[in-house]
Amino acid sequence: MKQFITTLFLFSSLVLFGQGGISGVVLDENGGPLPGANVVIENTSTGVSTDFDGNFTINANSGQVLVISYIGYTSEYITVGNQDSITISLQLDNELEEVVVTALGFAAVRDQQGSTSSVIATDDVIRSAEPTVVNALSGKASGVRITRSNGDPGAGSTIRIRGANTIDGSIQPLIIVDGVPMDNTTSYAGGNNITGSNGGVTQGSRLNDINPNDIESVQVLKGASAGALYGSKAANGVVVITTKKGSRGEAKITFKSSYSFDEISERIEMQDTWGQGRSGVFGTNRAESWGDWIPGRSGSMDTYKSGAFFTAENGTVYKAIDDKNSTQTYVDENFDSVFGTGHALQNDLTISGGGDNSTYFFSLGHLDQDGMIKNATYERTNARLNYEAKLNDKITLSSKMAYTFTKSNRIQQSSNVSGLMLGLLRTPPDFDGRDYKGTYTSSGGTEYVNRGRSYRKPIGQSSNQSYTNPLWTVNEQTSLTKVNRITVTPQLTIKPTNWFSIITRGNVDVADDKRTYFFPVGDASSRANGQFQEDVIDIRNSSLDIIGKANFDLADNINLTATAGWSYNDRKYNRISGNITGFLVNSSKQTTALNTSSEASSFDNYRSFRRSNRGYGVLNLDVANELFLNVSGALESASTIDGSFFYPAADVAWVVTESAIQSDAISFAKLRGSWGQVGVQPSAHKFETLAEGGFGYSTYSDGLDSNLFGGGFRLDNNLGNPNLEPEIKTEWEIGADLRFLDDRMSLSFTYYDNIIEGILLDVTLSPSSGYATQYGNYGEMTNIGMEIDWGYDIIDEADFGLSTAINWSRNDNEVTDLYGTETINLSPGASVSSRAVVGYPLGVLYGTGSKTNPDGSFELNSNGFPQITSSPIVLGDPNPDWRAGVSMNMRYKKWRLNAVLEHSHGGEFSPRTLWVLNRFGTTAETANRLTLDQPLVNYRGNTIAAGTTVRGNVKDFGGGPVLLDENWYRTGIGGGFGDNQAYNFSIADATWTKLRDLSLSYIWDDSRIKSLGLSDVVLTFTGRDLININEVDGIDPEINTKGVSVAQGVEYFTNPQTKGFLFSLTINY
Repeated sequence: MKQFITTLFLFSSLVLFGQGGISGVVLDENGGPLPGANVVIENTSTGVSTDFDGNFTINANSGQVLVISYIGYTSEYITVGNQDSITISLQLDNELEEVVVTALGFAAVRDQQGSTSSVIATDDVIRSAEPTVVNALSGKASGVRITRSNGDPGAGSTIRIRGANTIDGSIQPLIIVDGVPMDNTTSYAGGNNITGSNGGVTQGSRLNDINPNDIESVQVLKGASAGALYGSKAANGVVVITTKKGSRGEAKITFKSSYSFDEISERIEMQDTWGQGRSGVFGTNRAESWGDWIPGRSGSMDTYKSGAFFTAENGTVYKAIDDKNSTQTYVDENFDSVFGTGHALQNDLTISGGGDNSTYFFSLGHLDQDGMIKNATYERTNARLNYEAKLNDKITLSSKMAYTFTKSNRIQQSSNVSGLMLGLLRTPPDFDGRDYKGTYTSSGGTEYVNRGRSYRKPIGQSSNQSYTNPLWTVNEQTSLTKVNRITVTPQLTIKPTNWFSIITRGNVDVADDKRTYFFPVGDASSRANGQFQEDVIDIRNSSLDIIGKANFDLADNINLTATAGWSYNDRKYNRISGNITGFLVNSSKQTTALNTSSEASSFDNYRSFRRSNRGYGVLNLDVANELFLNVSGALESASTIDGSFFYPAADVAWVVTESAIQSDAISFAKLRGSWGQVGVQPSAHKFETLAEGGFGYSTYSDGLDSNLFGGGFRLDNNLGNPNLEPEIKTEWEIGADLRFLDDRMSLSFTYYDNIIEGILLDVTLSPSSGYATQYGNYGEMTNIGMEIDWGYDIIDEADFGLSTAINWSRNDNEVTDLYGTETINLSPGASVSSRAVVGYPLGVLYGTGSKTNPDGSFELNSNGFPQITSSPIVLGDPNPDWRAGVSMNMRYKKWRLNAVLEHSHGGEFSPRTLWVLNRFGTTAETANRLTLDQPLVNYRGNTIAAGTTVRGNVKDFGGGPVLLDENWYRTGIGGGFGDNQAYNFSIADATWTKLRDLSLSYIWDDSRIKSLGLSDVVLTFTGRDLININEVDGIDPEINTKGVSVAQGVEYFTNPQTKGFLFSLTINY
């Protein structure tokens, strides 16, 4: 018996030693207890729940794994060791719609926030089939407006949040990726200006460097209170992007392959019945197509002059035309020679997983895109590794590293005689431009190889094509950009107690951008003798944040979370440019040996250095889970301003359904309000009056270039300003968030009002000052607007679901002060410009127009035609009256159908391409041929008798019908360049409606798939911008000649937009 008792005792001791009782407490992210949390031994049914104070006790063997979970929080996994007690802090699950990520990168419950934000689902970003992140946001958030530059692969886009918030600077929002600011600059400097400030190529936004497939969540913080912690960086709003991370468990592998087709979205209708020339007579070399009526020609072969000729590369010989007889036209052939179907192939591989104390996410992606314009290309390679390790119970280390390589060749466009659309659309219908390159043989027998042939130089008789043949533009010119970019974001989190944590977060962002611009001998204008430029742009950004966060229980049901931090940011930009003009040999080789003389070479170096640091604090008060008050402040110093500036903010949220409203119909109701201040930093190096070099004086009969005399320096024309301050935007907003029918229906409303004071501008000084301009805080502007978001889960059954959502927004902007300056030109060089004018919204269209009487009717001349104004006037407002987006999501068993429709209502647009083409006579508008049934007067004052067959249109401006013929369009005020045009007739309604994306998916996960070791296979078909309804003939009013810019509503021979189809295959292991 004694031996039996001893054996039983020893056995019991072993059992007790091997399976001990473990006690612990489960806390939320702020250190508060989580009652009702589940604590379960992994792969068993053994588990307990925490009590009211978050405490628990469970018997578990050493080596077993405890799974701690709570609704709305990410589960934690703890391996049992020799510990007797443990403390577990759960973090909010960012995948839930109710959770948002703050500007500092912390997760927060959306229902507890007093500021406004929009959450864009990850699936919506990826499903849009857009290769760039920015365009994928279109139509998916109220108050967010995406303006696309054009349809070139990788082209940049402008993001406007709640209208424009500055005038002379960037209107792009602050981009936060994984808790740190990301550089999103778009540089048009250097060689992009070779063809003029309104020419060049479109450049990409650096936000395009992110692979959309790496994104976990996207949130848009709109109000000033949400971004106030970033001080002078957050006036334009904040876009918070969180990249994916791994999760505990076996490796999950996903491979996705997508192939897309793109084609031109809209095409201008061109005429094919009137030939090259003027006044109804064919004229070779003429710029216009106001020549003879093509159907009236004999139809026989053209006759040619003897002498000089052009031999194309395929052997075809062209001679100067003596008599034009052929009725053949080439509108479609010329178009198809440079436009086609674009293709893009994107492959993405992701591997994620983790163990007890670490997780990882790795991705590798490659995009290879050929645009609808031939030789327009965009290539992007992405690699990312996100790693997180829990070193012990108190220390967690994470690192997020990304590498991006992009390579693109973009096509010259806009106000640019070397541009594609200008050369194509001005080409007469009876000129075949497909043989664009060859050898010109003069009448004396001298040969000139590699000559360009265009409709202005039909036998290549000059090295200057006047207007470059579009095939020369796409095949011979080069606008190549290569970017290597590396970002590293390490973070160390130390949590010495359950109520206090310290986060140290750093970031290094390095980008090397090399651009090559090449115009071979035989181009147009000053580039006819050849021009070659290289730009090397180095961008170095680094930042460091140290954040302390503590949670306090002040009383029953009253919690306070206090956050304090310090941030350091350093930004360096360096551009070195070298340019060679006037090649000594006609070669396509891109080398400095093309001309080694000093007179033919020029070099330019631009640098900027910015440094800032700020301290900030946040207090979050929670009263009975019903009233939430957030107060914050940031004190910032920067190298571009004198002294330091404080940015305060506060917001409050009251969940009225906790006590004040008890209703079965209303499941949740919150009233909210916020107030805050944010700013915009001055441009770098504006404190002092700087010196400039490389100048010249052209007012003398013999011009002076300082570079020819060893260089020199002089004081800059801009007077320095030692009293610069940041622009200050002060904004308040009120709103409500409501949910009905057990949260199946949601409705949010926001009204906001802001004023931006001390806007930084260059203003004109009196000549007596000795300076032309000074940069300073001289402007003021306001925005008032509303935002409405509505969503409804109509059906949510096991095999069928249907939901829809609508977002609507309106913003009213007004420029209220420009310090006496009449206007500020946001698009210099354009006859119809986008400007800042006091009393009008920012960006109004500005140019000469028609004189009007007090009643609004036209002031006509004696012939019944309008008269142009003596000076420019406001022609229209490109800002929309309102915008809306509608989405629909439907699922049926394994099928998924999703659609997004976007509408922009009101506003005006200046398609100046159409206006100028009236002068050239190439569009269908100028092709009308009619026999007059009454005598009519033309713009020249000539009366055209009844019964006369004419080319033109009949119009009544208020004084009776008149004839709009060549005298109106080509030599009058109805088409052309400069400040002698009635541009009010060129303004169009900017309203448009687009089916942004339509996708159909099928999830294949039956036994055959499982037998292959796969989880599922997803097949998806997506249509992008398949429907585009607008009032402009052949031009998308969403386009913007100025690219990523504060200017808007202007278009001039800009490369067109696209529509496309995409097929994708996703394999999940």
